Amino acid sequence: MKIVILNKISSVISLLRVQQWYKNIIIFFGIVFALELVSPANIFVSILGFIALCLITSAGYIRNDILDLQQDKIHPEKCKRPLPSGQITLKKANTVFLIIIGIGLLLSFSLDLLFGVFMIALIINTEIYSRITKNIVFLDVFAIGINFVIRAVCGIVLINTPISPWIVFGVFCVALFLGFMKRKSEITTLKNSASSHRKVLSRYTKFSLNISVFISAMMIITIFTIYSVIGPFDDGRLILTIPFIALIILRQLYLSKINHILIQKNEFYKDKLTAIVIISYSIFTLILLYTDFYSNFILTNL
Repeated sequence: MKIVILNKISSVISLLRVQQWYKNIIIFFGIVFALELVSPANIFVSILGFIALCLITSAGYIRNDILDLQQDKIHPEKCKRPLPSGQITLKKANTVFLIIIGIGLLLSFSLDLLFGVFMIALIINTEIYSRITKNIVFLDVFAIGINFVIRAVCGIVLINTPISPWIVFGVFCVALFLGFMKRKSEITTLKNSASSHRKVLSRYTKFSLNISVFISAMMIITIFTIYSVIGPFDDGRLILTIPFIALIILRQLYLSKINHILIQKNEFYKDKLTAIVIISYSIFTLILLYTDFYSNFILTNL
């Protein structure tokens, strides 16, 4: 009996794609760069916003699985998911979807009206992607980019600070970069069977994706560099973090070049070097933003 219950719980967790929740950490960008990380009230509301965002995005994954059920049943990998494999019935999937999206929206609107509106926008964008834009070349990745921009902006809205165009453009470019790398990896790995995995892949070429990856990578470095020089921190403290960003981008380009499995799975953070650099960048950025390290030790020695 316990085994059956545990299997059902495991199936629901898999249906929610809890492993994808790490993407919602982006909601904390606003509180970090707005220097509001010292406010317990803003930290608390951001955590609640993160929970609401996780529920809404999980509802989006379930909805996508419901719409793609027949296609996923004949797919060599997606057929193992809870819904197409029969671990969870369509009726139960719809029930979980309604419960999750209901709780998510209730929590969202209780936190902030505008935050709730953005959650509605996220749901609409996800629905349009599942039905239309995921099959349109380039627009599929752009739709994903918009999805991530909404997540980032939600975090800014919650703490009542002005929406930063730097975060909007930066997040959008990062989403494009990761999305194009994934499409390139899928084409390289699946070759002639790529279109059966994802219809839009039949309209992409390896050359166009190489160009797209390169352009989006350069845009990330350019935007972050400009932000570091003329952004809100006019003393140039964030210039010291540019090498970290450059190294992360170059590492991803290398992994894409060798078609590493982590790129196809969008699990770049599992790469040890990438993880080390991201953690180092995060710690160093917090030190620069929230301590006197830069003014006391860097500026005084220049």
